[in-house]
Amino acid sequence: MIASGVAASLHVGKVPPALPALREELDLGLVAAGWIASIFNLIGATLGIASGLAADRLGARRVLAAGLVFLTAGSIWGAAVESGTALLATRVLSGLGLVTVAVSAPRIIVAIAPPRDHGLALGAWSIYMPTGMAIAMLSAPFALPGLGWRGLWLLHAGLTAIVLLIVLVATRGISARPNFPGRVSTEALRRPGPWLLAAAFACYTVQFFAVVTWMPTFLIESHGRTHEAAALAGALVVGANVIGCLAGAWLLHRRAARWKLLAITFLVMAPCAAGAFSGVVPAMLKIALAAIFSAVGGLLPAAVLAGTVAHAPSRDHVATVNGFVVQGSHVGVVAGPPVFAMLVASLGGWEQGWMLLVALGLAGLGVTAGIRVIEKRDADFPESG
Repeated sequence: MIASGVAASLHVGKVPPALPALREELDLGLVAAGWIASIFNLIGATLGIASGLAADRLGARRVLAAGLVFLTAGSIWGAAVESGTALLATRVLSGLGLVTVAVSAPRIIVAIAPPRDHGLALGAWSIYMPTGMAIAMLSAPFALPGLGWRGLWLLHAGLTAIVLLIVLVATRGISARPNFPGRVSTEALRRPGPWLLAAAFACYTVQFFAVVTWMPTFLIESHGRTHEAAALAGALVVGANVIGCLAGAWLLHRRAARWKLLAITFLVMAPCAAGAFSGVVPAMLKIALAAIFSAVGGLLPAAVLAGTVAHAPSRDHVATVNGFVVQGSHVGVVAGPPVFAMLVASLGGWEQGWMLLVALGLAGLGVTAGIRVIEKRDADFPESG
């Protein structure tokens, strides 16, 4: 299952290192390039809940396979476009693929894993996004000179098609039949927990994707780094997130309180990100701060995704609750790069982005307080999900 998520996130990670080439060939401005990076997630920001319902009603296996097909088709189409507008359209199709994979794979994981290991399994699932992004960003400096960005798009389409075939074989025993009535959406979503988990994820993803999307461009424009060096630095930052995700999964399995992991995340991320874009911090220290930002930030996806089981009324509601949480996260993914770019463009400097990052950190701490109240209120509530 993790392989399907990694394949999906390849299509997210390939964009930041390719942005300079995209901007040059398709004549894209800074804000337009930000939308190229984030429009991929627009479907997730609008159809996360619907995708979760589809996974629970139609069967997670069918929806997962459909998502991988959309990703493959979107990447092939993208390799053939001649304008920024057309490229945006291809990213919408791929976005549909990403959200369907993101909401259906956890449903299969919950069906397979023993109940005592749900928190650990879903925490481990959280590595799919940073792992795929890091692979894409690490390989891009070597692939782009020979293949160009169009060849890179075709390469990722082929890899996704291979994963699709593997998933179809590996999940043959998973039932695709509906297993619960249509009232599930109101049963799950009238609880406050899913709303707060979605809000926490959104606060995190605005910060995370603003930083990882623009870090390579920032290093090129402000510090004179080559495209290859900037892409490798960006991949290092994204890869550090895997450490935090795995640490979060382990801590949850050891019964760590979810709210503590969230609080640590927001307390560390904002100041590190502000320092990473500061005008007075040396370039190498900026990369180190961004890596710390990413590593500590990885605690949050593990905590939130494991929380979908804890806050779902039953196991049959997991994909729907997960869809709601994924929708919240994708709101942040969509908003992060262009909002950060607009702030930088309007205020005249990369260092001005600290205001957005700190504001989101404070908002995240407020949401964390709400989650703590809910989980402390019920003495029987599982702290670690």
